[in-house]
Amino acid sequence: MAYFVRFCFSVIVVCNILSETQQYVFRESQAASPPILPFPTCRAEEIDCLRRGIRTFLILMNSGYFGMKPIDPVIINSVAISLPEEKMSFLLRNVNVIGAKWTDLHSRSFNLEGGRSGVVFVSDFHITGELSMLLGGNVNPYTAYMTMDIHQVETNVTYAVDGRRRNNDDYIIVSQERIIPRNSRLPTYFLQPNSEETAAIQQILDLKPSIVDHLSDEITTAVMHILVDNFKLFSSKVPVRYYYNY
Repeated sequence: MAYFVRFCFSVIVVCNILSETQQYVFRESQAASPPILPFPTCRAEEIDCLRRGIRTFLILMNSGYFGMKPIDPVIINSVAISLPEEKMSFLLRNVNVIGAKWTDLHSRSFNLEGGRSGVVFVSDFHITGELSMLLGGNVNPYTAYMTMDIHQVETNVTYAVDGRRRNNDDYIIVSQERIIPRNSRLPTYFLQPNSEETAAIQQILDLKPSIVDHLSDEITTAVMHILVDNFKLFSSKVPVRYYYNY
């Protein structure tokens, strides 16, 4: 029973966050029957209820429930930044991100431009990766190992929402998502090892702190895309009536 209570709290959060089912027009389509699970309801405007559930949902998401992709830790292959006017570029590879499952819901909104809805998440991430800096005229890049902490980054996710009917049940369809992160303060970081190449990279980053900020934005966006994709998978398997009373 305790497991189902925790599960119920988790599912209603993201489902209510990314849905406004009163306005859906469901269309007929064909698909396999989803699993039948007993979900309680939570009103869309009940932010405290949603906040209590989001953490548990993310933990379940991280366990691979319903085939969702784990997000903590998550590996991002690479993040690249090009500065043509400065004749330099940066590449952060094998990016390991920790902390996504503790993401919190800050707010949600309706009736945005184009009839879209939106949510704002707040996250703290701990990141490690291999940083390369290539300067114009150089054949070989400078390299260092980067450790970075992103503090209280806000991510505004807006989306279009629709629905489908199959096997006499209604399902949420989320599409056209836009993900915009905003750092409330510059991420902290350090480079290793203590070498001439590390010192050269550090000198550039000290002069151009926006590079670190941009790396942070790209990483946050990649993590949130995984979260949204996980919800799309979930909503394709669970009918609306099991988690929303509409």
